[in-house]
Amino acid sequence: MNYRSINRRMAVTALLPLLFVLTMSFHYIPKLLHEIIGVVWFLLAGVHLYQNRHWLKSLRQGKWNFRRALGTVIDILLIAVVLVTVFAGLGISNFLLKDIMPLEIQRSIVIHQYHVSLPYALLILCGLHWGLHFKGWLGQWQKVFDWKLSAVAKRTVVAALSLAALSAGIYASFLNRIGDRLLMKHIFATAATNEPAVIYVLLLCGTIGLYVLLGAALQRYLKA
Repeated sequence: MNYRSINRRMAVTALLPLLFVLTMSFHYIPKLLHEIIGVVWFLLAGVHLYQNRHWLKSLRQGKWNFRRALGTVIDILLIAVVLVTVFAGLGISNFLLKDIMPLEIQRSIVIHQYHVSLPYALLILCGLHWGLHFKGWLGQWQKVFDWKLSAVAKRTVVAALSLAALSAGIYASFLNRIGDRLLMKHIFATAATNEPAVIYVLLLCGTIGLYVLLGAALQRYLKA
């Protein structure tokens, strides 16, 4: 294992989904910790955007095709939803900004609904974003762990992980009522939140994994 191959960009990219899943597990952690982790995650997302600032500079350069347009739309939506989700959360903060925010903002049902519903859109957008860049990301970590698998073993591992993510992602989508969440229906608890914390986290990971698969498939298909 070559730890020296891990750079800051790789560390930030690995921490982002971990902290996001932990932030979404607010039913199982203290509410103050939820707010702190959410702010740290938001700052890391800013660092990630800064590390990839060449993307912003390149928008006016080069030729555009459907694959590039799709990736750009997903990235812009991802940034927009992150901003709305985080600022909505800060608006209804019970701890960090409780003494700063006006009561009409803290008690706003609409702002509260944005904060509890949009993270499920982020699960989808983060998964698609990750999937579109998954091949390059995986190649970086392969150098760290020096994975050496035969072609058959590699296909077996990929097939097993894909099947697990597909099954868990579809199952989690029903348990978390993601469709209703995206329609901004008022939902506080679901069948998923009645599960133990470990199961709930695995369901969230399965949802992200489902859209990572879709993003990776799109990347491969559109490249062909």
